[in-house]
Amino acid sequence: MADRGLDPDTWQPPPLVASPSPRRIRGTLYGSRLFEQPAHRAVADRVRAFCAPGPPLALEIGVDRGYRLLGHARRWPDWRWLGVELRRSVLDTAARGTPDNALLVRADARALLAALVPPGRLSRVDILFPTPSDDPRHLLLTPDFAALLAPALAPGAVVLVATDVPGLDQLARAAFAGWPRVAPPESGPVQSRREQVCARTQRTVWRHAFGPPPSAPGGV
Repeated sequence: MADRGLDPDTWQPPPLVASPSPRRIRGTLYGSRLFEQPAHRAVADRVRAFCAPGPPLALEIGVDRGYRLLGHARRWPDWRWLGVELRRSVLDTAARGTPDNALLVRADARALLAALVPPGRLSRVDILFPTPSDDPRHLLLTPDFAALLAPALAPGAVVLVATDVPGLDQLARAAFAGWPRVAPPESGPVQSRREQVCARTQRTVWRHAFGPPPSAPGGV
């Protein structure tokens, strides 16, 4: 999926701008200040409660209509499944019939990681078909994001990245350079809408699975 007017097959990443602090995000939905807004305090409280110590926690970034995440939540009820998505229209559709072990949130994943996810809490992170953009503030797969994600990973955690955009595959390889390659996590039979489109049109999808980097608490 690409921003309107961008060709995913020819898009190239713009020059990245490093943040003074990876935890202060400038981007969509107030960036890292999102959960400081009074209107979002109730959502923040729900996410904090959902991320409290307990069953293994998975984070899916870019849930779209939620087909895949909700399929996983029903298949593995002994896990908690947290999904984030920026587009309100698709998230409202996905939120209907959500099981108790799943929570869907409209947010920038970077803001959620910076403000709400405890260190060492995530056992799995699925980053699915992020959107290319010519605005570097809106790009997810950056070294700053990898630095923000690493402390949130539990020992043995797996980060799965999937994209059908060559330029984003290039970004992913650079962002997670130095992270160990591991076996991909198990996935259920329910595919995301973008996975279905790629399978139907025979688009190439690049998938990478990484473990925590050596510098992370759960790293090797």
